Amino acid sequence: MAESKVRIAYEPLKEFAKEVFLRAGMPSEDAEIEAATLIWANLRGVDSHGVLRIPWYVENIDKGVMNPKPNIQVVKETPATLLIDADRALGPVVTTLTMKRVMAKAKEVGIGWGLIRNHTHQGAIGYYPLMAAEKDMAGIVIACNPPNMVPYGARVAGVQNSPIAIAVPTKRYRSLILDMATSVVAAGKIWLAVDKGESIPLGWALDKDGNPTTDPRKYATLLPVGGPKGLRLGTYV
Repeated sequence: MAESKVRIAYEPLKEFAKEVFLRAGMPSEDAEIEAATLIWANLRGVDSHGVLRIPWYVENIDKGVMNPKPNIQVVKETPATLLIDADRALGPVVTTLTMKRVMAKAKEVGIGWGLIRNHTHQGAIGYYPLMAAEKDMAGIVIACNPPNMVPYGARVAGVQNSPIAIAVPTKRYRSLILDMATSVVAAGKIWLAVDKGESIPLGWALDKDGNPTTDPRKYATLLPVGGPKGLRLGTYV
């Protein structure tokens, strides 16, 4: 039997997503940013970081983990650097703001670096360095998170899978972009498998007892891409 799929035009889906975030308490501009980043991921085929995330975001807002009306503050600033406290803002809101600020610095002094603390999930991080590439700049974004990946040969999480995204402009073609986690797959891929009722390949994850699993509902921790190489990359990023 062929798989049943429902296709939805992205414009109304984006408006729906924005309305959800508005009702969750976000200002209109922030809700627009949040919806735009999720739809961007879906349009690129990265459904693991698209509108699938909305229920989880709303749940975290309700729990107080994510702050829909954050007091984002610049803690320290130099001509080339920026430290921002996000006050638990939703990641796309504060990361978009920070990218705009560091891009302005790069335009003035040749380079701009931003560090964000106290923020939450950033979505598909490839979105942010592309902001720079579209302005004829090279962009690099690295995210850190609590341990969610096993050290090579271990059975429980001990390191983070530090997502990395790099984008550079080109003269004739679309911008060149790398967007990856240092685990075999991002955790969102496992969420997507749960949503679709599918199994996951062996080698993606371990269960709570440290055994390999193909059941996404039993996922407890991620495995590093390339074994020790992914571990080292995730550790040093």
